[in-house]
Amino acid sequence: MVRRIAGFAVALAVMVVLGSIAHSLFVQEAWTQSAGAAAAIPAGERLSWILHDLVGLQPLYGALTGAALLIAFLSAGLVSRFTGLRTMVFAAAGAVAILVLFTVMKSQLGTVGIFGARGTMGMGAQMAAGLIAGLVFALISKARVA
Repeated sequence: MVRRIAGFAVALAVMVVLGSIAHSLFVQEAWTQSAGAAAAIPAGERLSWILHDLVGLQPLYGALTGAALLIAFLSAGLVSRFTGLRTMVFAAAGAVAILVLFTVMKSQLGTVGIFGARGTMGMGAQMAAGLIAGLVFALISKARVA
């Protein structure tokens, strides 16, 4: 049980960090495109922007993605028992959880909630973060063989 709780905490931290970085990079790209080619963002400012977004997004983004991942991982645990494909099932569950989260938010609120998840590439980046979070959970929570 402790492995599962620790695995979930680490997977959620990975999701929040990677998802926030992806969001920041897509926002920066959109800003650069709208401002024109002359408006390059210096590396230090990009990093500052990423850190600001990480702190600002963490509470709500963490709660929403945490709920989505929890539901997905509970379901994935059941599926993986029958398939024997634990790592693949949890990775897929992480990606699908994020897709479902933002799809439901879009249908209910009219927006996905974060700019970085708009569009195919942004959604793909968020799903990739979910996939990696699923992999992390699968690896950390795996039962140890004596």
